[in-house]
Amino acid sequence: MNPRTARLTRLVLLIAITLIIEMIGLPQPMTGPLVNLMLVLTTLISGISGGIALGAITPLIALIRGQLPPVLAPFVPFILCGNALYVLLFGALGSRKSASPLQSWRAWVGIILGSTAKFLWLLLAARLIMPLLLSRTLPEKIITMMTLPQWITALLGGALALLFHALLLRRRILAPPR
Repeated sequence: MNPRTARLTRLVLLIAITLIIEMIGLPQPMTGPLVNLMLVLTTLISGISGGIALGAITPLIALIRGQLPPVLAPFVPFILCGNALYVLLFGALGSRKSASPLQSWRAWVGIILGSTAKFLWLLLAARLIMPLLLSRTLPEKIITMMTLPQWITALLGGALALLFHALLLRRRILAPPR
């Protein structure tokens, strides 16, 4: 199979798995880490552009599915940018072609920096940018939902992705990087 076709096929499969995760309707404390797992796993398998593409779809599905309250519809572009920051920082640091990202300090630093950047971006958006756009402060419950839990789910999802990727390599489901 053409390498470009194979890469696109893997990306479509990863997007489909992520959509299934979101459509199942699990509570946010379970869905959040799983979606972040898929963002990192997609970045490892399909590259930064694949991770960003997936990160652009997930907040829209969360809004349509009702996991993101309708009042947060204007927040979707900020979530999308947060996902892109997460993927970009992880991809730049952690997705180097090594035998196993699980054992790479760069991958762990990428997860930590990506999670922190996503958290800080969403905190800035919730505390400063959205209140300026809406001419009122957001309810504290919404601000809380868009800040610390996002950091925790990004860290947890990233760690799970590294573990899952190592398992896929060990089981020879994925070919080792060349």
